[in-house]
Amino acid sequence: MDNEKEDLIKLNIREITKQDKEIYEKKGYLVLENILPDKKQVEKLLKRAKDCFNYGYDKGIAPDEVSWRPGLSLNDKTREMVNCWKSDSLMAQLVLNEDIGKLACDILECDSVIIAQDDIFWKPVDGKSIGMHQDYPYFECMSKKVLTVWIALTDVSKENGTLEFVEGSHKWKDLPIKNDGGSDSNNGNESYINNEFHAPDNYLKGLDGAIQCNGFNSIDELAIHPVTVKAGGCSIHHGKLWHGSNSNPSSFKERVSIAIHFAPGDSVFSDTVKPCFSFGRYKLYLSNKLEETFYPITFSKNGYRSPNIPDALKK
Repeated sequence: MDNEKEDLIKLNIREITKQDKEIYEKKGYLVLENILPDKKQVEKLLKRAKDCFNYGYDKGIAPDEVSWRPGLSLNDKTREMVNCWKSDSLMAQLVLNEDIGKLACDILECDSVIIAQDDIFWKPVDGKSIGMHQDYPYFECMSKKVLTVWIALTDVSKENGTLEFVEGSHKWKDLPIKNDGGSDSNNGNESYINNEFHAPDNYLKGLDGAIQCNGFNSIDELAIHPVTVKAGGCSIHHGKLWHGSNSNPSSFKERVSIAIHFAPGDSVFSDTVKPCFSFGRYKLYLSNKLEETFYPITFSKNGYRSPNIPDALKK
């Protein structure tokens, strides 16, 4: 058992200061360097993240969603896998880490946090873009507050299609709700969800409606910030911050990252916003409770963590 503990993924996250919170409130994001200080562990996570797309997850449980499959999908598509923590013990060590949960809890200013979802993104060389979007509309069915910790498993910059933030856009007015009765929408009310998420022709096009709604004349007026960190660094962003990524212009530098989406621990399913399939499959009959088996509490100020976490860290 002691050897198993020594092998656990170790993080080094500094305390969040008042100045950090002021930056986050103003810009909608924060960047932290080197939260994964052990480069061998970063390399191990990188290898496992890529192996998972080739059915190499060690629990034998398929992830909730996979947008790319070897031999079936186009190789230049940015690959996405949802909730790898359920499928692989090593990825679970990262996603369910208590220190990352504390980081999210400190910035959200709540008593505890749950994992709403995780996403591995693998953008290959010459990989396609991810359209500009907000995270909050996807989680609106369960929480009014969402925060994302985005961890780089490779060095990231504009040179390999890094994540880009529209500075201050978390304070913009919300777009009008689209009521088109779609079958996989939030009860037909899609709250400004960008339907061109994977491989749009123009990754900035998703901003068009938000720009008009908030009184801008063009994208040129916006401050768009590319995240530049070494492998093992991270960014933290607000659920309403507009973000996306351009295609990977590099012919030799791929980009791999994992996004961990957090919500306050007292979140419940909404009475008014119907969950899409990704979340609705885990909704209990006649209950709005977010079952901890699927949405574990990874940090609480009182020390509580969901009882299923130790098992989730095992093969």
